[in-house]
Amino acid sequence: MMLHIGDGRPWSNAQTDQFLQRQKDHLQRHGVCFGAVAPAESDPVIGLAGMQKMDTGDFELGWWIWKDQRGRGLAAEAVRPFLRHARDMMRLDRLVAVIDPPNSASIRVAEKLGMVFERRMRATKTLASRNDQPIMRYALPQL
Repeated sequence: MMLHIGDGRPWSNAQTDQFLQRQKDHLQRHGVCFGAVAPAESDPVIGLAGMQKMDTGDFELGWWIWKDQRGRGLAAEAVRPFLRHARDMMRLDRLVAVIDPPNSASIRVAEKLGMVFERRMRATKTLASRNDQPIMRYALPQL
């Protein structure tokens, strides 16, 4: 999964702790964050999904599904409740997804959700904690 996150290497304990703290802060401030994905309550975790606010002011919709669980439609299924929450509860007009250009699986998920390619940019323009790498931004302009 880490192939398309950051520099493609597993995170250190400190990086993981920083990510988890950032998600806790997002949950407290915005009522949403990235969290564990498990198909059923008693099933093991198979990834992360959710929303977070970016430095641009946009809310990012994201999904990270473990490699052995991909291709089953779980990413789109995991984020659909966030789409409804963004529209119905948060009253957002749009959501974006930040995708590593070679990640064709995530591009397919974004398109399945109705997102469209918006532009290429640098990852550091979306969240200060991201590595400086090229990314593609997809958007769902009409919730």
